[in-house]
Amino acid sequence: MQGDKHFTPVTVGIMGGSASGKTTFASALAEQLSDFSPVVLNQDSYFRDWSEYSAAERERVITANHPDAVLWNALITDIKKLRSRNTIAVPTPGTRGAQRGDEKASVQPSDVVIVEGHLIFWSEALRDLMDIKLFLDVDAHERVLRRMLRDVAQRGGDLEWAINWYRRDVLPNFPVYTEPCKQYADLVIPFQDENPVALHMLIAGIRARIQEGASSL
Repeated sequence: MQGDKHFTPVTVGIMGGSASGKTTFASALAEQLSDFSPVVLNQDSYFRDWSEYSAAERERVITANHPDAVLWNALITDIKKLRSRNTIAVPTPGTRGAQRGDEKASVQPSDVVIVEGHLIFWSEALRDLMDIKLFLDVDAHERVLRRMLRDVAQRGGDLEWAINWYRRDVLPNFPVYTEPCKQYADLVIPFQDENPVALHMLIAGIRARIQEGASSL
């Protein structure tokens, strides 16, 4: 089944607010489906580099929580390629990763494509490429605490800067561009703590979809 050129890969979208556990959930999902060698794409890898702005202007307009932050055409194109069983190259030109000079790599197609990010359901064109759409639901206070721990304790960031950025970029954009996208989810998964029941049911569903796709060839 792996590598079948006619079977369209099952594409799973995982969305939720900042620090809701998207990466953790995507990793757990990929691990449990390791026999299919899943591809995991993080929306953050498609953040634009804002290089068309001067340094002063960039400080004023840069965002990570507004749809303007994402190179949607590049992300959508790459997912279409993977769904057509074609290889993609990362990082994509125009992204922050490309600007940093991250090492280029080829990503091979797979029977399972997992896309995670806090804005991915905002794009209708991207939603239309997803077979299963998940929204991780976590209390706002818990998400803030997780984010501060991640940005400061784990990444060595400055607490004052992290708080100011949260106030400037996350607070005004989350209720406009992330939270309303819950309506597009096929499943809303509570993820205050680990949710092994939801994970187990989802894995069973994905395996069933793959089996159905293969048997219909």
